[in-house]
Amino acid sequence: ELLKGSIKKMYGKKGDKVVQMNIDGVNASLAGIVECQVPSAWADLEADDGDTSAASVLQGEEAGTSASAAAAAFARKIQQPCNNLDGNDLPVSTFQAGGRVPLGTSQYEKRGIAINVPRVDMDRCTQCNKCSLICPHAAVRPFLLSQQELDAAPASFRDGSRAAIGGGVLDNYHYRVQVSPLDCTGCELCVRICPADALKLEGAAKVAEAEKENWDYALTLPDRGDEIDKTTIKGS
Repeated sequence: ELLKGSIKKMYGKKGDKVVQMNIDGVNASLAGIVECQVPSAWADLEADDGDTSAASVLQGEEAGTSASAAAAAFARKIQQPCNNLDGNDLPVSTFQAGGRVPLGTSQYEKRGIAINVPRVDMDRCTQCNKCSLICPHAAVRPFLLSQQELDAAPASFRDGSRAAIGGGVLDNYHYRVQVSPLDCTGCELCVRICPADALKLEGAAKVAEAEKENWDYALTLPDRGDEIDKTTIKGS
């Protein structure tokens, strides 16, 4: 009755016919409710440690696998069928209780929605990391590389790397800002915040072709965030 009262209040100015149509819709939904009988024994069921459906999706194919393996399993078993509009065919047992999903699943669903994406002129870059800080999708990231890692990098990645600035532990590394063209939304925030005008927008297709290999390589590099002062903008 509260819902019907809300309908009268919301649509009353549109006439009695519109109000009655909405009320009829509410009545039809009530008439369509089907009661599902749940066995009382279900209340005493215990979790099966050998479950390979919902648990395996969030915890990996087998116990002890990494978070990235859990994300890959989720993408394959749930995300991809849902994107193909086949989600209604998935059994309830496929999903984790509570509707939780693992982190890191966006890497399996690249949309490439930007028309223009940034490229970095490392000769202008001051290594302030403001572009990475302001990026809302982590599509612009700074990387520190050892000399061995730099030698193994693609040629264009090496050419776009510079000696790290800042002294101390940074003296041991090379530095590069790498953009992920397929994750970028083209918001231009990095271009606007750069104090050195080191980022310029270019056509997404052109940048994606040039930077895909570089981005894939960058993701294989170790995280060296613990070596930097996280209380600064550059280290945050």
